[in-house]
Amino acid sequence: MKKSYIYFITLSHMINDSCQSILPALLPLFIYTYGLTLEQAGLLILANTALSSLLQPLLGYVSDKLSEPRLIALGVLLSACSTGAMGLVDSYPALLVCSTMAGVGSAVFHPEGAKIVNRLAGTNKGKAMGTFAIGGSSGFAIGPIFAAAIAYNIGPSGLVAFTVFGLIWSIVLFFMMPRIVNHANTLQHSLAAKNDLPKRELTNNWKYFGLLFLVILAQSVNFRVMNAFIPIFWIRELGASPEQGSFALTVFFTIGIFTTYIGGILADRFGPARTVKWSLLLWLPAAIIFPHSTSMWMAFPAMFCVGVAKALGYSPVVVLGQSYLAKSIGFASGITFGLSMTIGGLVAPLVGKLADAYGLAHALNVLVPFMAIGAIVAFFLKEPEKEY
Repeated sequence: MKKSYIYFITLSHMINDSCQSILPALLPLFIYTYGLTLEQAGLLILANTALSSLLQPLLGYVSDKLSEPRLIALGVLLSACSTGAMGLVDSYPALLVCSTMAGVGSAVFHPEGAKIVNRLAGTNKGKAMGTFAIGGSSGFAIGPIFAAAIAYNIGPSGLVAFTVFGLIWSIVLFFMMPRIVNHANTLQHSLAAKNDLPKRELTNNWKYFGLLFLVILAQSVNFRVMNAFIPIFWIRELGASPEQGSFALTVFFTIGIFTTYIGGILADRFGPARTVKWSLLLWLPAAIIFPHSTSMWMAFPAMFCVGVAKALGYSPVVVLGQSYLAKSIGFASGITFGLSMTIGGLVAPLVGKLADAYGLAHALNVLVPFMAIGAIVAFFLKEPEKEY
């Protein structure tokens, strides 16, 4: 197997998600520049996630009917262009438009990206998804620190650098995809030929996928809201500087670069459902502790545990979704890889409104019931059957 193809798609994932991750890091700048409330800041996150949340399952469904892997290149291009435009606009409504289009880019990229990795994975789907997820974690880690360095030191117009690099990479992707797809087809035919037993008929298990969706909802709400408000929490609740807030966000995502891969390996060895349960048992107490943190010494360990838990469960959730909906892998990918990263943003404006009224620390307590429900539901998930 040409593992380099998986690494190539992983790098594309990093570029795409680095564009997606800059908005929370720049929220303090936008709040200062435009005099935004935290509710308005939350609406920027909502704009980035709402249309994306609706589009990703739809595009995944279309992908199952009419596969078009070159949409991966289009997703990177849209994300990069929207990111650069954020540094050039001069009004809050224009920022809302740019945030929305960045979300569309994410919606276009993730279903096809996860689907082609599944086809390239062979029998090591957990490991392959862990590798692919490293790209997303890396992008979310490096995006805020680069965006903050550019916007706070050079000026917002410097974000055009994201557009230039994204444009170049999307062209490379466009011309590489036919070769990658041909290799994926060859690999699947080879695995089927080597299998002594007939390949099992593909079916969709909507019952267990429905349970998994509740887990995804709980994870996404907690992850996206923390992602949106970590820099502001550092500044307002812990008395840190904007640069320290951006650094905290980078640390939050850097944690996942390594543990995401470990989560994939654990899923292959012990089962993806069991790995998801372990991750949520770590996540729940951290979600309770974080809002009550009164110093960085208290906030960092709680944030670290949330980052580890999210990363450990990331690729196992994708493997479970693609296994439960074996006939509709594109749709499952749109939910597990795409929607799971965006749907939580729908709650961000509510948390922002509560934060304006009662303080951010109190508002973050809203996340705890979501996490508790997710942890309970996870124990009803079953391990998938082996494909070969």
